[in-house]
Amino acid sequence: MLHQRAGNERWRTIFYSFTIHQMDKIETQILGNLALHPDGMAAEDLRALIRPKISQPTLWRRLDRLRAVGRVRAIGRGRGTRYVNQGSDHSISDLRSKALHIQIGRKLIRRPELIGKARERLQRMYQSTPYSKDYLDRWEELLASPLQQVLHVLGADDEQSRALRHVSPFAGILTEKERMKILRDQGLLR
Repeated sequence: MLHQRAGNERWRTIFYSFTIHQMDKIETQILGNLALHPDGMAAEDLRALIRPKISQPTLWRRLDRLRAVGRVRAIGRGRGTRYVNQGSDHSISDLRSKALHIQIGRKLIRRPELIGKARERLQRMYQSTPYSKDYLDRWEELLASPLQQVLHVLGADDEQSRALRHVSPFAGILTEKERMKILRDQGLLR
């Protein structure tokens, strides 16, 4: 009986972590689609674009949560309500960059030797983009540090991490096919 209970607890933990992962993906898709539609979207139009499909109450819960943290604003009332992204004009590029860099982080976990490729690219970037020297210096420090610190910047949501991702030495780590799949899966393509 104890063995069966431990097995059930393990599956409950796996299901719980999967549910959280799905919610993060849903939230990213909501924000991505709203960023692509600056005039806003009706809830039903938004729900039609989200994959995997979600129920209307699930969408409302996610929209309420995003409104509570200031990421989404509702305009109008009743059936005429439209939702708009409260983020900056750069929010779509930030969402795309973060989604791609999270996948790069997953690849680095499997193949840590790719850090060497990023170091080589960083040296070329010093010549081609000297105006970004402060960011490149920070990347040089990060690439010399433990992988956990690099992974933190790849997925963090703070201002410095967002800025660093836009001057990233990880170009070429993902293939074009991988990039398009990630952006399509996250709902971040027009």
